[in-house]
Amino acid sequence: MLYVQIAGLIVLYLGIYYMTGAIVSRWVPAISRSIPLTVLVGFFCYFFLFAVAALPLKLTLCPLSALSMLWRVILLLLALVFALTVRKTWRQRLSSFIALFKGRGKYILFLFLALVFVQVFLVNLNDESYALWDQAYYIGDASTSLYTNTISQYDPYTGRILSRLNPEYLLETYQNHTAVMCQIFGLHPLVENLTVMASVVVILYNLVAWELGLTLFRGNRAKGLLMTGFLTLLNFFSFNLYTAAEFLLIRPSEGKTILAVLILPTLLLFFLKTITEYQPATWWVCSFLVILGSFGLNMSAIYMIPFEISAFYLPLAVKERKFSIFLRLLVLLIPCVVMAAAYLLTKHKVFIYIQ
Repeated sequence: MLYVQIAGLIVLYLGIYYMTGAIVSRWVPAISRSIPLTVLVGFFCYFFLFAVAALPLKLTLCPLSALSMLWRVILLLLALVFALTVRKTWRQRLSSFIALFKGRGKYILFLFLALVFVQVFLVNLNDESYALWDQAYYIGDASTSLYTNTISQYDPYTGRILSRLNPEYLLETYQNHTAVMCQIFGLHPLVENLTVMASVVVILYNLVAWELGLTLFRGNRAKGLLMTGFLTLLNFFSFNLYTAAEFLLIRPSEGKTILAVLILPTLLLFFLKTITEYQPATWWVCSFLVILGSFGLNMSAIYMIPFEISAFYLPLAVKERKFSIFLRLLVLLIPCVVMAAAYLLTKHKVFIYIQ
């Protein structure tokens, strides 16, 4: 029964991401043409929405049950908005989904799904506790929050109540999402984080790899599949400090992993689409949405993202001799600057005392 619940929750998570992405596609129509892109953009918008909902309750020391109730309401509202959004296009969307399993392309799709399934299966067979302190934090924070009905008010390593909220993780809400979903569905954090979210991250990583392949090889699905397969072999057989294989295969459910294998590669994907598909505004908006959703997942994004997007857009602005590209870069940097300032402020000046 537990395996059925796990599989159902994985499908539910991906469905919620698609639902969120489909709503956003009203303002970014290009993503609606691709199920993977809709899911990816929806993933970041979903966690941005959760951060917006969770932070006020976290900072005011509200009980976890209050956040869980609020999130139930928001999920119902999302479902309602989704139904209203796709009421005129649901037949077209369903037909497009069914068409994926027909024609010559179905064999490539089946191979891709098989490749993803093998990776998810192998990752879940891993019993290696490689990063003990990190795993203890993610599981400990969610567990103490769940069993004390609080939001990050207890030390995940000792179980003792904190004198004030930990400033290092104050603005991160990823682990709070684990606690909320565990409270809603009655799961242990070990299951939700190390099985459900680990599987989801592996699946999303492969969607990014697939879309990168399609972008680099001009929509050639066979070459996109080969690239995804090559990256799979690279991850499994080149364990080193210069790739994200360690994070993806040994600790896929952690915030650092999401930064390494989802946030940064997705920004690369949208930049490549900017310069190859001649829809700069569209993919710039998608990049902005990714950046907004990244901080609640892992706060290291405030340092990593500015370096990455500057390396992308500054040379492009010089090459194209367009000041508008530089302005778009500045807009992309605004959330990073705001969150960096908030992080420094809450780490050194403003404290949320519990006792």
